[in-house]
Amino acid sequence: MSRCVRRLGTEKADGEVPGRKENQRARALYEEIFPEDDRAFVDYYFQVKAEENEIYVVEETQTDEILATLHLNPYPVQFCRSRVDTAYIVAVATREDCRHQGLMTSLLKASLCRLYEKKSPFAWLMPAAEAIYYPFGFRFIYQKNQMRINRRMSDGDRKAELSCRIAEEQDLEELEAFAAAMLPNIAQVYAVHDRAYFAQRLQELNCEGGSLVLYCVKGRICGYFLASVREKQAWEIVVEQAYEAEAKDALLDWFGLQDSEIKITAFPPSWELGQSCMQVPAVMGRIVHLEQFVQCLCSPEEKEWQIHLQDDLIAENNGTFCISVGRTGGSLVRLAECGPDVREMGIGTLMEEIFDISVWLNEVV
Repeated sequence: MSRCVRRLGTEKADGEVPGRKENQRARALYEEIFPEDDRAFVDYYFQVKAEENEIYVVEETQTDEILATLHLNPYPVQFCRSRVDTAYIVAVATREDCRHQGLMTSLLKASLCRLYEKKSPFAWLMPAAEAIYYPFGFRFIYQKNQMRINRRMSDGDRKAELSCRIAEEQDLEELEAFAAAMLPNIAQVYAVHDRAYFAQRLQELNCEGGSLVLYCVKGRICGYFLASVREKQAWEIVVEQAYEAEAKDALLDWFGLQDSEIKITAFPPSWELGQSCMQVPAVMGRIVHLEQFVQCLCSPEEKEWQIHLQDDLIAENNGTFCISVGRTGGSLVRLAECGPDVREMGIGTLMEEIFDISVWLNEVV
């Protein structure tokens, strides 16, 4: 069987250029591999996200049958002091009878090399299992806090002025301004929460029966969270520090449940005090364009690595380097030879050591 790896919408072996709408061809395999996703969500994904993403496939050459897929969803990310373009890797899927044949390796190599050409500093994903992506240089870069709360855990000190309501489209401009002012104070790395970001979250939540809920004080937005009443869950809880203590009670009031527990994820660290809280590994990341990645880094202390780097997927990252990081940014210098202080290192190990900064990357599609 003859196979080829290509990006949908680009030229095929016979010279045909199918166009952007070819991304819809990936839907059949998506539905086969991810049957747990609601029809409404899949409709949303292929009507909205598939119009802007890049989908890599392994095809059977003679029949054009898709055997495996990998989707790159574009996300602008605030990375320390720089706004950079990154890709969120999703829908990595292989037809059951074609597994364990190296198809995912081919897709990862092709997609990551494409991202290198675009000078993307890193890529990220939420793994089904760490062991799948670990050999390819991905490492966990974000753990989210998680716990269950109920009325018995209420502080009973909520001020009447703090209220919750469901966000509407006319709120997005104010919500964008709130996020732009708030998020830099709580994280160094996060998806840019602009109007387009929140508009897509509204669409996504609506098709899944969820809500984007606003914390308000006298009509002013002072926070938000995402919620599913059906699943009794709330996540990505962001609120001004002055209202953190009472925001938990306001959230419980919004759910309107007397005795049931609510599972909350990615919430203010102050809520953890005296509570039973888990740290759940959530996002794995991988360095793509080494030089761009290093240039974005900042550190309050001067740090330096002298390494001989091995990257099995992106050849341009291989070599001997001196990496320096400080308050004003990072620099990368290629060394002519390996000295006694140079350490042998894989791309994944470097990601673990160099990404030791506060990260805030929640689940998005």
